[in-house]
Amino acid sequence: MLFNRFYGKKAAVFIILMMAIIAFTSCSVRKRTRTNINVTRTSKVQDEGTHTMTGVIVNVDRELGQVTVRELESDIDTILDYDAVSEIINKYGVQITGDELKNGQIMAVTYNTENSKVISMNIPKEVWEYQEVDEFSFDGEENSLSLAGRKYQYTDWTYFSSLDGKIQMMELDDNDIITARGIGTKVYSVTRTQGHGYIRLANHSYFIGGTVNVGNQVILPVTENMLIAAGEGSYRVTLSKGTTRAVKNAVVKDGSETKLDFSEYKTEVKNAGSITFDIEPYGADLYINGSAVDYSSPVALNYGEYNIKVEMTGYTTYTGVLDVEKAGDTVYINLIEENASVASQESTPKPSGKTGASKNSSSKDDNDKDSNDGGDVTTKKIDSNHTITISAPEGAEVYLDNIYKGLAPCTFTKVIGSQTITLSKPGYQTKSYSVDVLDDNKNVKLGFSELAEDSG
Repeated sequence: MLFNRFYGKKAAVFIILMMAIIAFTSCSVRKRTRTNINVTRTSKVQDEGTHTMTGVIVNVDRELGQVTVRELESDIDTILDYDAVSEIINKYGVQITGDELKNGQIMAVTYNTENSKVISMNIPKEVWEYQEVDEFSFDGEENSLSLAGRKYQYTDWTYFSSLDGKIQMMELDDNDIITARGIGTKVYSVTRTQGHGYIRLANHSYFIGGTVNVGNQVILPVTENMLIAAGEGSYRVTLSKGTTRAVKNAVVKDGSETKLDFSEYKTEVKNAGSITFDIEPYGADLYINGSAVDYSSPVALNYGEYNIKVEMTGYTTYTGVLDVEKAGDTVYINLIEENASVASQESTPKPSGKTGASKNSSSKDDNDKDSNDGGDVTTKKIDSNHTITISAPEGAEVYLDNIYKGLAPCTFTKVIGSQTITLSKPGYQTKSYSVDVLDDNKNVKLGFSELAEDSG
């Protein structure tokens, strides 16, 4: 009995001990299970709290450590924070900092939706990029950008910018250098990496009717109120007329005018004539050395030879060489549907194709080289029955492809095709716009925003 009582107590203790061990083990298992559940839930929150998109970088604020991304095919901007933890990969597969991001880049972005913090950024493999392009063209009718021998489509969502921020597409000039990026046949961003400025000729009346060379790229006929658009950089500017040349150096800065004064050549102006043009039918357009000329009043021309052209829709275009030998001459030009006839009291235009030395020429070869003063001028289609009106900014000088047209508001004969309108006003920044004028038998009315004050 004693034996049973002893072992009974021992068995009871053993049973109690085993129950305690089982209870302790059971609690431990439940705790581990709860921990696993919590980890799973945290992982799901992270997945649900992120968002991935592809967009164009439209601003980088390096002081705040923020990048603004515009999602493709939209105008939705998302401002995100970045720091040293953000994984940002460039097109070479190398990790960079957010401060090295640039406007216009197309990036795939993953960010935390709770704190708008960049988790990762990289350039998708399908993104193409053309850097430092100096030959490009836009077609407004097709909404296309041509570069590297191919056409790409731009849309209302294509982001146009300079290194300083957003610009309008029409602010791009043929003299600019751009970087374009896109996917497939669409271009999503165009960044102007190098802009353009202007060269203003002053006191250059001796060379009117001659040519101006800006570096090795721009060759233009010299006109009054000459303002020439040129890409940023240093240029050797040469004015030529006959055997006379004037050379000056110009440094062109983005958005600024550089003035070249040729007043030292005033004393060389000798023989000048005032030529009256009597042209039929009324309203026909007159071009002298490739530049449109208003002949409603006598035209001042130095003695010498000039290439002239008269044209009007529905009539045969007349081209010839005008030899100005004295002041006060009148030139008659009559266009008919099949041919052109010319008569003059003193100065007679010679039909193109016929040559002959001027009575005042000492060297025909020199005059052929230098007083074929228009150079290689590309002739654009003229719509003589319609006009272009520039209404604003009021009081600004208006230039069409570097040719002065008057002060806004002003109206001039309609020129068809792609061209550049430049606006200039003392005390304000000069601005250029590229426009496409359609051949639609309508008048064109254009108004532009006010010019920014010149802080320099």
